[in-house]
Amino acid sequence: MKLIGKIIAFIFVVQIGMWLAGRMAEKKAEQDTDPGSENFSLATFVGGKQYASSSEKLNSGAAVTMFGGTDIDLTSAELDPGGASLRLKTRFGGVKVKVPENWKVDLGGEAKNGENQIRVTDPDTLPENAPRLSVVADTQFGGVLVTN
Repeated sequence: MKLIGKIIAFIFVVQIGMWLAGRMAEKKAEQDTDPGSENFSLATFVGGKQYASSSEKLNSGAAVTMFGGTDIDLTSAELDPGGASLRLKTRFGGVKVKVPENWKVDLGGEAKNGENQIRVTDPDTLPENAPRLSVVADTQFGGVLVTN
């Protein structure tokens, strides 16, 4: 029983250490979490974060997620007339991006020991001049989902 108690205590101490390190890393990371920003940037380390954009001219976004999860809601945002880009980096975590049904969305990037998925309106059914979002996802041991 003493060994099991030591193992549980060790795991507890490691989890607290990871959580504290995550909080410190998030504070040091350069972030722009203003919902009205044209160029937002997010960092999530050991935890979860939700972000909803209300930008009237969204140009770009970036999110880094490590050992956690990030939900990005772009359904209230309007894209820059030239389109917008979103860069996602995920390690041991996940990112979910929700977009309006009338946007054309391209998903590129690479997933190692994880998966990048897109479940949006078929671009062939949308008008040629539909707003366009380009998503590049760099995923390792996690997942990215772009959905309506």
